[in-house]
Amino acid sequence: MKKESGRSDATACVKCGTCNTLCPVYGVTGNEAHTPRGKQHLVSRTEKHTISAHYGDIFSRCLLCGACRDACPRGLDTPELVVEARSGLPKLAKGSLLKYVSRKALVRPTLLAGLARLGSAAARLGELLPAESGLRLRLEGFTGEILEPPPAGYAAGLRAKAAARDDRQASGPEPETAYFIGCLANHLQPEIAGATQSLVVAATGAEAEVPLEQTCCGMAAVAAGRVDEARDLARKNIAAFENNGLPILASCSSCYYQLMSYRTLLADDPDWRQRAVRFAGRVREFSSFFLERFSADRGQLLQAAAGERVFYHDPCHLRFTHRITREPRELLRLLPSLELEELPAGPRCCGQGGLFQLAHPDLALQVRQKLLDEFGELAAQTVLTSCSGCLLQWKQGLAACSGSGRAEHLAVFLAKHLH
Repeated sequence: MKKESGRSDATACVKCGTCNTLCPVYGVTGNEAHTPRGKQHLVSRTEKHTISAHYGDIFSRCLLCGACRDACPRGLDTPELVVEARSGLPKLAKGSLLKYVSRKALVRPTLLAGLARLGSAAARLGELLPAESGLRLRLEGFTGEILEPPPAGYAAGLRAKAAARDDRQASGPEPETAYFIGCLANHLQPEIAGATQSLVVAATGAEAEVPLEQTCCGMAAVAAGRVDEARDLARKNIAAFENNGLPILASCSSCYYQLMSYRTLLADDPDWRQRAVRFAGRVREFSSFFLERFSADRGQLLQAAAGERVFYHDPCHLRFTHRITREPRELLRLLPSLELEELPAGPRCCGQGGLFQLAHPDLALQVRQKLLDEFGELAAQTVLTSCSGCLLQWKQGLAACSGSGRAEHLAVFLAKHLH
C-alpha cells in the first residue's frame, strides 16, 4: 500500500534532479531507485509493513558521501534519511554479513586483527575463484600488504610502555593537545599515529595526550543504521577525553566528521547533550591544525625533492558539509618545490563509503575505477589523503593497477619532511 508523504511542501523533494548529477552510485548504475531523489520518493510512498529485502538493498546502495545534501536547493538531508531507513530495517533487509562483522571488528581490536589475517588467506583463496565470482570481488581488497596487522596496535604499545615506565622518571613537557587515534591508525597502521605524534611534537614541543579508554568513533555503526550503538561509542569517547580541556586532534577525516556529529547524535540525551557540545567544540581537523602551526614556523618542514609531484585526494567527509579543501593544499604548499596536481574534472569520490565496498564491491570498484582513470592522466605518482577509508581504497586500487603509484596518509608524508 502506498501513502502520500507526511512532509510539508517546504520540506519535500521536488524531483529537480540536481542531486542525480552528483551521486557516485547513480553515475555507475543509472538506476533511478539508487538516486537521492529516488530514495526520497521511496520513503514518502512506503508503509513500514511493506519493507522488504529489496527495499533494504536500495537503501544499502548509498555511500553517504553527502554530495546530494550539499547540492540540494531545499537543503534536504538524504544521507540522514538513508541512516534512518537503515535503522528501521528488519533483519531480513540488513544486508551483508561481511559488513556486519567488519563493523563489529572496529570496536574489538583482537577481532580486527583476526579479520585482517583471515583476509590475507581469503585473498589467496580468491585467486582460485572465477573472475566473475561475487565472492572474489569481496575478497579482492584483502591483501597482506594492505591489511597485514602489526605485532601490536598503537594504544597497546602505549599501555606496554606505561606499564614498564619507572614512576620516578621525570615527566616530559606538558601536552598541548589530545589525540583521537582512529581504528586504522590504532590497530592496522600505527605508523600513522606515530607520524602524527612526530608532527605534534614539532608543532607544539610535546607529544599529544592519548586517552587509552577511547574507542571507535562510531561512523561504521551509523552507516549500518545502528544509531544506538553509535551513541554508546560517543559516550565512551566523550568520557575518555573529559579529564582535560585540551584540543582533540583527529588524524582521520572520517573520524573528525563523526566526532563533530556527537552534538547532534546526543542532542536528545539530557545527560550528555552539553557534554557532547563541549567535546565537539574541542575537536580539530588534521590539516587545519597543522596549517595554523606550521604557517607560523615554516622552518619546521624540509624542502621537497626537486620535481616531486603529489595528488591530494579530498575525502567526501571533508569536501562536503565541512568544506575543508583549501587547508590540506595550503599545508602541502608549505613544502618548498612540491608540485601539487589536481584531477582534470575536479575531486571524485573513491567509492569506499565506510563499509560500502564490502556490501557492494562491484559498485565500489566501478566508482573507484573512474577515479583511477583520471588519476592516470596526471604525472603524480603519490596520492595523499587524510581519510583512513579512502587510504585503503587507494591502496587497493593502485595495487590492482600493477603498482602504478603509491598512497600515503598525509601525516606519514609530512613527517618525512620534518627537520
